[in-house]
Amino acid sequence: MGNDSSSGIFRGWVVLAGLFITMTVTSGLGFYAQGVFLDALVAEQGFSVGVAGAGTGVFFAASGIAGYYAGRLLALFDARLVMTVGSLIGATGMALLGQVRNEVQMVFVMIIFGTGFALTSLVPSSAIVTRWFVRKRSVALSIASSGLSLGGITLSPVVATVVDADSMIYWAPRLAVVFLIGMLPAVLFLIRGAPEPMGLRPDGDPPLASGAPPSPPGGVDFKTAVRSRYFILISVTFIICMTAQVGAIQHTFKMTKDRIDIDTARTVLMVLSGTSVIARILGGIAALKVSLTRLTVALLAVQSVGIGILALADTKPLVIVGAIVLGLSMGNLLMFHPLLLADAFGVKDYPRIFGMGSLLMVLGVGTGPFLVGVVRDLASYRMAFAIMTVFAMVAILFLMAAGKPPLYEVVEVDNGVPVQPLKQHQSVMTLTPPHQIPSTPPPPRRRIAVVDRGLVMGSDEFPVPNPIGREIPQKTSE
Repeated sequence: MGNDSSSGIFRGWVVLAGLFITMTVTSGLGFYAQGVFLDALVAEQGFSVGVAGAGTGVFFAASGIAGYYAGRLLALFDARLVMTVGSLIGATGMALLGQVRNEVQMVFVMIIFGTGFALTSLVPSSAIVTRWFVRKRSVALSIASSGLSLGGITLSPVVATVVDADSMIYWAPRLAVVFLIGMLPAVLFLIRGAPEPMGLRPDGDPPLASGAPPSPPGGVDFKTAVRSRYFILISVTFIICMTAQVGAIQHTFKMTKDRIDIDTARTVLMVLSGTSVIARILGGIAALKVSLTRLTVALLAVQSVGIGILALADTKPLVIVGAIVLGLSMGNLLMFHPLLLADAFGVKDYPRIFGMGSLLMVLGVGTGPFLVGVVRDLASYRMAFAIMTVFAMVAILFLMAAGKPPLYEVVEVDNGVPVQPLKQHQSVMTLTPPHQIPSTPPPPRRRIAVVDRGLVMGSDEFPVPNPIGREIPQKTSE
């Protein structure tokens, strides 16, 4: 990697540290804490598990919708402004959680909380990583998104302990203050939206020559990308995948607490998060050498096994085994979604493309907790998790149907550094069958004159110019 001329350290690593911190905070007090908030809504406010699960679904639905608009905002405004506003909105929603008394209030508060979460978490973070890193994008994204798991390890168990010991009414506004303290310094002082405004280039490559304009970002435009067969099938894959994953994760805490005890439930949260940290780093490294599609298929299979174990587990060791297996897949699958889209469509309109992907994925993220809660109320957690296992297996079929990503061409210079894409493969990017696309006609043949050098040089050097008076021959380029 290249160095920042002023400090000797590539500025992208500082940005990555800031994103690691923000993702730790948003996951620990937002994503993983949803299971704790669900349990508190049932215990303190008297909601049914199904209704509380619907509230969690609203949180993720709002985050998906807001994530789509976050992608558009990131194309118009500085990423720090977007994330600062998101931090304030998220803290407001978290503070109001303790004031929820009926279903209408719960929906309203979850919309606020989910909007703030979307403006501060995976969509802006992955967009920023994509701008700062190209060659080692998978490793950089795995490092930043490991904050998601660290939040589950360090913050969510603390949230579970204090809320269970006292109440969400007391702790919600205090957790909101912690949220702001964790977010704002990192956003304002560490994070920068892109390297070019700072006179830098992705991966720390040498800066452009003085006065040379930066190359336009390569990739596919938004409309072409979202209409492609690949994008549609990848979106369906992750809708089903996240239905199973988020539905299982958000109910694992309560399921374990009901079956065994709260200490085991807190342990399971830490195991889920800790396993996903290790797996995500290994997955980021593996993505440099192995096909992203093949890795995603393998992870979907592992996820189905993990949820299946949790469906049957009724002892502490077996629940922990299920959490370990599920943890091996869940963090990587969340990371591989943006990686697949970046790999397929490039940087040009990536924030909007990933924002749309997140918006569609929210159909699964929001449905999962609600579906598990309803099935649990009607039957049992065993039946609910069994259904989620089937969902995880069905997702594999759609991913395999999506095929290979429609890569745009990349030219490499001598030192192996990829430069901007030159051309898109339209036969892959569109839904038109290949045999119906007219082929490009061959270039016209040119005639090239071959000149006798003796005729054009001075007579002193060539005393006998064309003595037999023959014609100058003509020949084609072939």
